[in-house]
Amino acid sequence: MSVSKMKKLTVLAHKRDTDALLSRLMRLRAMELRQESEDQGELSPVFTDLQGKRAELERKIQTADSALSALRKYGKKKGLSSQPIQFDMDAFGKAGSHKRAEEYTAEVMALGGEKSKCAGELAALQTKLSALEAWADYDLPLECPGTDKAGIVLGSFPGGTPLSKIDEAVAQDGAYVETVKDDGTTMLVSVTYLTANEAEVMRGLAGLGFVKVTFEDKGTAKEAIAQTKGAVRRAEARVEEIEKRLGEIAQDTDLLECYYDLLVTEARRAEAKMQLLGTESCTVICGWVPEDRQERVEALLSKFECAFEMTDPDEGDEPPVLLKNNPISRSFEWVMGMYAYPKYGTYDPTVIMSLFYVIIFGLMFADVGYGAILVVACFGGILLLNPREGMRNFLAMFGYCGIFCIIGGILFGAYFGNIPQAFMENMMGIEGATANVNLAVILDPIQNPMGFLIISLGTGAVHMVAGMAVQFCVLCKKGQWVDAICDIPTWWLFFAGLGLTFLFPWGKYVAICGALSLIVTQGRHEKSFIMKIFKGVGSLYGTINYAADLLSYSRILALGLAASVIGQVVNTMSTMGGPSVVGFIMMVLIFTVGHLLNLAINVLGTFVHTSRLQYIEFFGKFFEDGGVPFAPLKPSDKYTTDK
Repeated sequence: MSVSKMKKLTVLAHKRDTDALLSRLMRLRAMELRQESEDQGELSPVFTDLQGKRAELERKIQTADSALSALRKYGKKKGLSSQPIQFDMDAFGKAGSHKRAEEYTAEVMALGGEKSKCAGELAALQTKLSALEAWADYDLPLECPGTDKAGIVLGSFPGGTPLSKIDEAVAQDGAYVETVKDDGTTMLVSVTYLTANEAEVMRGLAGLGFVKVTFEDKGTAKEAIAQTKGAVRRAEARVEEIEKRLGEIAQDTDLLECYYDLLVTEARRAEAKMQLLGTESCTVICGWVPEDRQERVEALLSKFECAFEMTDPDEGDEPPVLLKNNPISRSFEWVMGMYAYPKYGTYDPTVIMSLFYVIIFGLMFADVGYGAILVVACFGGILLLNPREGMRNFLAMFGYCGIFCIIGGILFGAYFGNIPQAFMENMMGIEGATANVNLAVILDPIQNPMGFLIISLGTGAVHMVAGMAVQFCVLCKKGQWVDAICDIPTWWLFFAGLGLTFLFPWGKYVAICGALSLIVTQGRHEKSFIMKIFKGVGSLYGTINYAADLLSYSRILALGLAASVIGQVVNTMSTMGGPSVVGFIMMVLIFTVGHLLNLAINVLGTFVHTSRLQYIEFFGKFFEDGGVPFAPLKPSDKYTTDK
């Protein structure tokens, strides 16, 4: 409903109290630290020795995060309904949990490194084992040293190489070739040759595609296979031991999650301290506090030996923006945040935007069935999962939109498209049900698209006029009464005249009065009378811009028809089987899959186009962006919450 007023806080505290003071302020979550960069005078950075500590904390944070990632596959799975851990940071350190968590983290990282090493060894052993098993029938030692006059070499030829051809290539050099194994793809051989003729033998073999094979093992292939399998078993056993130990540590995942949040909190506090200015014994803390949290901050500061002052923002200050809305409208703040936050001191349109958002969403996706799914899924998710604020607002927003989808579906007769009519006609055999049964209270968009287009454009006209009304109020609040009266009601009079012209003969006179009022007022800032009139006449060109904005709302018709037509196609396909067992099974399957796909596609499209109408056609009339969201000092709450 409004942007919370901010107070500028300045605190002069003892340097020795800085840690405790920042810790308490972080838990209060009520102050955004924003150190002044100008007019420092004799002040200088107080904590200049924290860079190393900050880097060490970052290293520990990364290590803790890696350890938690490694443990997730061994620990208890946490679902969406998992609640944050109740955490007391002071008690965590006193109970020795900090040291135990640090030891666990180091152990997990060491075990993870050892497990990776074992995995690499296993891969190498499996490769070696595969190579050795091919030589299992070779009875001699794999690395036979030979004699002074004779040597043995092992190797392979491409499958299908004739042995006679190999013998012919090396027989004249006194070599003997023995086939060890030939599976049609590769021929494994051992070659016994005279040492004096080694070079000639190798050349002859190479010409036929011979590839030499060497092994480090000294015994036979069977002995090497047995040794390698033993090494595989030992490596696998070690991996099992490591995984067992990781599973044991994973039972204390909560401890490591608390440790992670503690480290991140310490890092944030160190970063905040690095921004502080002061003297040798005094620290200056500056920031912004929402007005409604002022008393809590003052009560906290009064417990320390410090001097503090709360003042209103000075001219030129840019306070952060904290939105204040009712619980329903608060669910739509994230939608506005996707566009921009309002500038501090300006109007927060969340409430009025949320009203038009659900109405337009409901028109675009008007269907009782789809709306009911959104309501049950979103509000049911909130009740069952009790999610955190961000996800809660996301689900609540679509839940409220689902309510208006149901209302729109009742008004326009859409129940999963036209499933009542399709079921009666195709499954019950009632001829003409589609033509004779109309469940719409107002009209059926498919049967009367022009009527639905008029409703769409009418909604758009109201939306645009509401945006202009907000601009009127904003100008009046700023004291710009002349601009408010000259720039807004004159256009309303002109628009009213254009509309009345189609209904009553005298409507054109109202339009003429509106046009004259624009010609007289829109050039008021010009000094020359001729320029006043020229600019006033030129302002009528703005009618084209307003008409273009109004036509943008025809997308309501397009999205509404798209969802309805796809739904009807799904219904036709699902009831094609007729009143039979197979027909009912086919209906259930096609109906479920088809409508879920239609729901997913059109929820996304409706969200995008509804947001677009807010951002362009509505916000463009009055919105002043440039606000920076309020980001208070606070502890890390990725896994935990204050006890």
